[in-house]
Amino acid sequence: MKNKIICFFIALFLFPALALGAQTLTLDEFVRSAIKTNPSYQISAQDYLIALEADKSEKSLEDWNLIASGVFQESTASPASGFSPTYQKVASYSLSAKRYIAQTGTEIKLEHSNSRIQSKYPPISIPGISFFPDSPYFTSSLSLSISQPLLRNAFGLAEKNDLKISGYSLDLAKIKLSEDWEDFITMLREEYLTWQRCHRNVKVFKDKVKTVEDQLALVKKQKKYGLSEELDLVQTKQKVQAYRIMLEQAKMACETQARKVLQLAGKSGIDPKELSPQKLAKNDPVMKGKTALSYLSTNSNLKQTADIMVSIQETNLETKKNQELMDVELVLKTRPNAYTDNFSESLGRIGDYNENTVSIKASRPLFNQKAEAEAKGAENEYNKALKKREETLL
Repeated sequence: MKNKIICFFIALFLFPALALGAQTLTLDEFVRSAIKTNPSYQISAQDYLIALEADKSEKSLEDWNLIASGVFQESTASPASGFSPTYQKVASYSLSAKRYIAQTGTEIKLEHSNSRIQSKYPPISIPGISFFPDSPYFTSSLSLSISQPLLRNAFGLAEKNDLKISGYSLDLAKIKLSEDWEDFITMLREEYLTWQRCHRNVKVFKDKVKTVEDQLALVKKQKKYGLSEELDLVQTKQKVQAYRIMLEQAKMACETQARKVLQLAGKSGIDPKELSPQKLAKNDPVMKGKTALSYLSTNSNLKQTADIMVSIQETNLETKKNQELMDVELVLKTRPNAYTDNFSESLGRIGDYNENTVSIKASRPLFNQKAEAEAKGAENEYNKALKKREETLL
């Protein structure tokens, strides 16, 4: 019974070492470990995240903007007339919210302002008029302004195109991430395949060494009975020695490749001799020639990238052409006001006095050479992108 217990504990302690000696690192496990530890792919992932945040930043142009301001002003001046103040103190604040709508190019601004004004006037005496020059008064207003471009940048063309280009840039970042992923996985598979081939070479040379050793034993017997020459024995020994050298070289190459695989997988503290790859499997079926050509010309990353570059230049050309037009802007503004003797009434009585404005503003450089040159340059870039796509597909 005692001997059985001793054997059990010996087996218990030896089992991990035996298991480690036969440890197999599968391709899937190798790829997963390499992805977690290899910095090159992590850099590509960060580049994509940067492009994603840049796209969010471009779209933020439609966010509401809150604007607050406060002003205190004190002044003394000689009266220009009997009704001009000689001293005035103004304390005011303004709160506004502004938003730009990219789909229509419309800018909307909602603003509230309030001012407390205290003035001193020269003494005047007019029969029938009661005037209190030292009494403070309040002016308050609530205004809504709408600005709409009509020709150049009509309905927010430039901003909408900027958003388009930002989206295209994000698509390019996705394709780049996909390409980096494919390149990275391909590199890992190639290194793992090299490791598999090394192990197969070791097995092949072991079999060859055993074969030539058997041949050597046979030649020795034949020489003993006079059926072989001394030269045959020497040549066979040289052959055995050559294959043994090849076997050792294959083992060294295999150990070196195993270290490289362990380094890529981020596994340290493991003896390369105690690790082996999974057995070689048959290759997966590849695309037929016609199918591969069809894929390259319709769905491949090359085709998608070329199409996106053409779309970017086409969008840029549209924007630059639009800049040649006259700048015409329609502005609508309504402003209900209040005039009172105290602060609370200045808020509650907004609308006692109303002010509505409709204005059109137009401008254009006399020669507009800058816009024309940029439009011509954008047209050349667009044609260049078309030729680049043709070259890529060719």
